[in-house]
Amino acid sequence: MIGDAALYWRKPDNVKRAYVDGRYGQMHYRIAVPPQADTSEHPPIVFFHQSPSSGRPFEGLVSEMGRDRIAIAVDTPGFGDSDAPPEPPTIADYAAAMTSFLNALNLDEVDVLGDHTGAKVAVELSLQQPDRVRRMVFNACPVYSPEKMAEMMKHLEAERPKDVVPEDGSHILHRWGGMKGWYKPDAPLELYNRDFCESLRGLDLAWYGHNAAFAVKHSDNLPHVNQPILILCPDDGLWDATLAAGPYLKNGRILELPQFGMGAISQHSMELAKILRDFLDTPADDDLPREAARLEPPAPAIEDKSVRRQFVDTRGGQVHLRIAGSRDSTKTPVLFLHMSPVSGRNFVPQLERIGSDRLAFAVDIPGFGESEAPPKLPTIADLADIMTDVIKDVAGNGPIDLMGDHTGAVIALDLAARYPKLIRKVALNTVPYFDTKAREERLAHSAYTPPAEDAAHLASRWESMVRLYGPYMDMRAVETNFVEALRGGPFGHWGHHAVFSYDMDPVLPKVTQPVLVLRPKDGLEEKTLEAVPLIKDVNVIDLLDYGYGFMETQADEVAGYLRNFYDS
Repeated sequence: MIGDAALYWRKPDNVKRAYVDGRYGQMHYRIAVPPQADTSEHPPIVFFHQSPSSGRPFEGLVSEMGRDRIAIAVDTPGFGDSDAPPEPPTIADYAAAMTSFLNALNLDEVDVLGDHTGAKVAVELSLQQPDRVRRMVFNACPVYSPEKMAEMMKHLEAERPKDVVPEDGSHILHRWGGMKGWYKPDAPLELYNRDFCESLRGLDLAWYGHNAAFAVKHSDNLPHVNQPILILCPDDGLWDATLAAGPYLKNGRILELPQFGMGAISQHSMELAKILRDFLDTPADDDLPREAARLEPPAPAIEDKSVRRQFVDTRGGQVHLRIAGSRDSTKTPVLFLHMSPVSGRNFVPQLERIGSDRLAFAVDIPGFGESEAPPKLPTIADLADIMTDVIKDVAGNGPIDLMGDHTGAVIALDLAARYPKLIRKVALNTVPYFDTKAREERLAHSAYTPPAEDAAHLASRWESMVRLYGPYMDMRAVETNFVEALRGGPFGHWGHHAVFSYDMDPVLPKVTQPVLVLRPKDGLEEKTLEAVPLIKDVNVIDLLDYGYGFMETQADEVAGYLRNFYDS
């Protein structure tokens, strides 16, 4: 079952991920570059996604188009992994952000594919940068009737953030049912599940995209576009509205694709790549005069963030990390390793504090967050070895200090035991220590839960997250970590599988570095005490008034403990 699921969750080998600085901060993108990219024959093609989503659904198309030209899918600001605007943007703002993106990559003339909201961004970009956009393809280009517009506005209202996050997660389950109605019955459930998980990532800012899109009419802008346009008209709920765009095209045509529906960009990427090549590579009359360029809106002042993101190439694929502080600091760098199944995002408050006077970085453990899953089910030792690649890239030959949380604590202990010259000190939030029987019992339940039509897999995950936070529950934190926990998809159980396959008994006595253990009331407080006698040089700080999430909610206090330990 996981083999079929991985089809939609694994990134193609020829697609890489990276960041550049743009109008609102860092902009994340996926890119495929052929070995001999001749942009004089084939200009780069850039993909703009629908709302609320990211460039991830384009990965297959980026991979295929990237075999004979540069192909790029960028996350719109506020979606995926691109920094958000400071206030609700307009389509003109989004287009200006894409100009800053093209500038950062030194891209001059490009072809563009825009999907839904992405089509409106592409149109506006062609009006702001008429000599930069050569040809455009739109996947759906709706011109709404008043009745349809009223229906779409209801969707927008449903996306707006609520004052209170429901404890039962009903808002998530309701959204699952509503969004699924846009997909054809034969769309693979795992494809829909991935797209749905991607749609949640914007959280309270997810409505920005549709808010901007519904304020702009294709009927007003299309008559001013002189570039050749191909509009794909799939059966995605906007069939009639997309056909209604025909009379407004000056230099374009509509291709009806009733066999395709929502999700076709991922499901039928090879067929769509052929359609794109036929349109983009066939000689056409591109000589219609362009109108004068529209002025782009002024850029807002953006405060530099102390925590930045990047990717590192490792033996296990690209690893995503967040990093703060200076590489020139004389203090020992600190690596943060998160619990399963979330990501390094939880450590941002600590990076901001610890990174004030030293280099501090938090990885997404492979298979979680934005890091690639290893080719096969990893062991703790496998994950630790991948971390040595990250350490070498970021901090050289060390030594470094560690902070490990739950699963991250086990990886940290393995690193300390096997790489004593690389690791100087080790701080842990809980030690998930289990005897053989307990590990076998938990290992038996460490399996992939495939998506269910009725969203039972989401309900189960939500209930688990609420249960973990218990009486210390902050519903905004629950929601954020719920979304992060979905990022692993079919690989989301790999962290716990690695932990419960790992025997700590022969490892703990080999840890000779100083160890600090934070012991909150998180269900493992007694297991932590069982592990402590096996560690040679250990100090325990009881924090039994705190539960899950305390490293964020009590960030100053925790940073104080860590700084005292690392600097002593």
